[in-house]
Amino acid sequence: MLLESIVRKTLGVNDHKVTKITWEDGGLIVKMERMKRHKLPCNQCRKRSWVYDTLKERRWRHVPLWGIPVTIHYAPRRVDCSDCGIKVERIPWGPSKSPISLPFIILLATMSKQLAIDVVAKLYGLAWATVASAVKQAVDYGLEHQNTRNVVYIGIDEISRKKGHVYHTQVYDLVKKRLLWSGEGRDRDTLRRFFQWWGEKRSSRLAAICCDMWAPYVDVIKECAPDAVLVFDKFHIVSHLTKAVDEVRKREVERLSKTNPDLLKGTKYIWLKNPWNLTPHQKQRLGYLEKLNLKVNRAYLLKEAFRRYWDYSTKGWAKNFLKKWFWWATHSKLTPMRDFAWFLRRHEENILTYIDIPIDNGAVEAMNNNAKALSHRARGFRTEKWFSTVMLHGMGQLPMPEYAHKFL
Repeated sequence: MLLESIVRKTLGVNDHKVTKITWEDGGLIVKMERMKRHKLPCNQCRKRSWVYDTLKERRWRHVPLWGIPVTIHYAPRRVDCSDCGIKVERIPWGPSKSPISLPFIILLATMSKQLAIDVVAKLYGLAWATVASAVKQAVDYGLEHQNTRNVVYIGIDEISRKKGHVYHTQVYDLVKKRLLWSGEGRDRDTLRRFFQWWGEKRSSRLAAICCDMWAPYVDVIKECAPDAVLVFDKFHIVSHLTKAVDEVRKREVERLSKTNPDLLKGTKYIWLKNPWNLTPHQKQRLGYLEKLNLKVNRAYLLKEAFRRYWDYSTKGWAKNFLKKWFWWATHSKLTPMRDFAWFLRRHEENILTYIDIPIDNGAVEAMNNNAKALSHRARGFRTEKWFSTVMLHGMGQLPMPEYAHKFL
């Protein structure tokens, strides 16, 4: 097969042809020309129209062939569209003002999901900004063409973008385990920006939203998605409970600091871990400590008793259990456990919704770890916009443009 035919096949063109391929400055120069007597599609409405005039020749960096740089040269035409007026033709191998072709954009964007952008740029001998532009174009296309009609359960959480308490709010699709939106901040205005982008129509289709008890999130969810069931995240509730247990341990360590300072030394995770995750040594030490009637042991037993709540399938029985557990905790004479019990009472309505719709942000926490890995791989981000772009590119499961030939 001739080199001209290979290039034409990979570009997937019907209205254009390869007129000449030359070797210049260590690379291949591909000269393109339009087919005569062919109407060309308008760049806006895609309607085919006759050529009006010819613009200056432009260049596109194409996918390297056997490691050899390839550049496409073509003078775009303007067409006289009956609907849009005088417009530039739709270039099949890429945006007319882009310095790289669409197949190369797809290749660079795909590589950037696995490698740092500066590494991809070095591999292909490009500037960092060129690869970043390819990623942005891929994300813009993906956001425009992604299917969100079946999104009914979303999870909302925040991650730290860099030192100094700079947070990003992340919104995930809990069914397909994908990132839907990312924005800097964790206040009311941040989440309102998401709902403004998401729109009233899609918000009305949301069946349930899972988040922690952060008041700004709760207020905006009730304001912007009043029909969605608000479910407080199981793992954040357990996190508050384990913090209360650890606070009891700290106070008891302080109380025993003079009489028996080594009794609770190194026992922090014995009280916080799940019983089945304890090592044989930890199990043995826990068995010994349980006989001493320690305050932290009472907190530990309350923690383990609360585990039963997640097994209920009927809201009435779950509510009865919370009522009993509240009495146990408030009469335990353990201030941190009593405070947690009142914390549950204040948020009881949205904690009980878990029984009807058992969703949680467990997958969200895992995806947040992936987000941190992306951040570390990129060696940090200077701007909110670029951070959000890379997060969506890496975890958004966004569709890529279809093309005649796949290079990966």
